[in-house]
Order: sequence, then C-alpha cells, then structure tokens
Amino acid sequence: MWKEEALRKLKEARYKLTPQRLKLVEIIEELGPKHPSLREVHEAVRSNFPTLSFSTLYSNVLVLRDLGLLDLLHLGSETRIEVNTKPHLNIIEGDKVRDLEDPGLLAEIEARVGKNVKFVNVILRGNSPVKHEPGKE
Repeated sequence: MWKEEALRKLKEARYKLTPQRLKLVEIIEELGPKHPSLREVHEAVRSNFPTLSFSTLYSNVLVLRDLGLLDLLHLGSETRIEVNTKPHLNIIEGDKVRDLEDPGLLAEIEARVGKNVKFVNVILRGNSPVKHEPGKE
C-alpha cells in the first residue's frame, strides 16, 4: 500500500521512476516498519545497484519526505526512516523501534506541553518487566 502511494505521488510530482528509485521505494516498503537506518537502506539498494552513492540515496529519501511519504528519525549517530507519518509514539529499546498508536496518550501529552505532537520517542532502558501489584492495575 505504501509503495502504491509513493509511486502515485512521485508520478504526480513528475519525478522519473528510474530503476534505482523504484528499488528504493520497494526496499523502504519492505524495511520501513522496522525503522531502518539510511545505511541499511543504502546497503539493500546497492545489492542491485552497486554504483548508487549515498548522496543520491539521501536526496531521493528527501524527495520522499517532501512528498509526505516518510519522516526521518535521528537516533544517536543514525538517521532512520519513519514510514508511519500519523502522530504516534516510537518505543525505542536498544536498536529496535516499535510504533505505538495511542490517541489518548498523545492527547494528554499535547495538553501538557501545549503543542501538537507528531512523534514522541520513548527510550526504554533496563530489562526487568513491570511488576503489577494485585488490585493496582
């Protein structure tokens, strides 16, 4: 579904659907839910197009961002791709990122900070599960 929307928007904006751009869209659709780093996407596209430079990849990712198809998420020294452009929380644990859609929690955060929220990054540390006391859930 994301791929079809991406191709439609690229055509509407009169971008050429080059083989490299088509492969990039395919890779982002495949890896997108995992919030891949630009490095991971570059490596995946280069498996088919070994001469593709990182700057070409990056400029194409920026085109997709400008078309409203994705956002960029900066985690430490990595830039990752975020294909879920609806307001949500990113649950970050180690090198994994999961989306959590909770409109009630987002509304509470917006009310407290007085701003519209697009993304909220929640970083989890530690490995102990939360213990609930009986009767306090």
